[in-house]
Amino acid sequence: MNFVKLDDVCDVYTKNIALKDLPSNAGDYPIFGASGYIKNVDFAISNKPYIGIVKDGAGVGRTNIYPTNSSLLGTMQYIFPNDSTDIHYLMYAIRHLNLGNSLSGAAIPHIYWKNYKSSKIAYYDISVQKRIGEILSNIEKSISILKQKISMLDDLIKSRLFNYLGS
Repeated sequence: MNFVKLDDVCDVYTKNIALKDLPSNAGDYPIFGASGYIKNVDFAISNKPYIGIVKDGAGVGRTNIYPTNSSLLGTMQYIFPNDSTDIHYLMYAIRHLNLGNSLSGAAIPHIYWKNYKSSKIAYYDISVQKRIGEILSNIEKSISILKQKISMLDDLIKSRLFNYLGS
């Protein structure tokens, strides 16, 4: 394992697409914002999967992987791993940096690539990265399933209490 600077293992791209400027017609390509899927549009910025990071506003620093032939609003930034970097591993490595904790801006929080591009991450052979990314993805999926179960059980408890106690 070595440590490498973030900008040695990925490229970034920003496109200033505003929600108000989106075409009214629908298309075949999804566009995402900080809160998730917005709508389908008639253009796509990326022809390969990428990591999106919220760079402005609520949720600043949050990362996710987005699909081929999609786009992001201007409040987010594209991060493209190089050929020797696994996308899932890179996403978790960036999450580990806790970028939302190093905010600038009084009213609207911001993070800037220039401020975190030199951050160092642990770097392994691509096969090890893939395995780590797979393990962490599986853990995240398990957590999501368990949260859904907890929510369903909570709803069940509320419904039973309502039945026992009445309105």
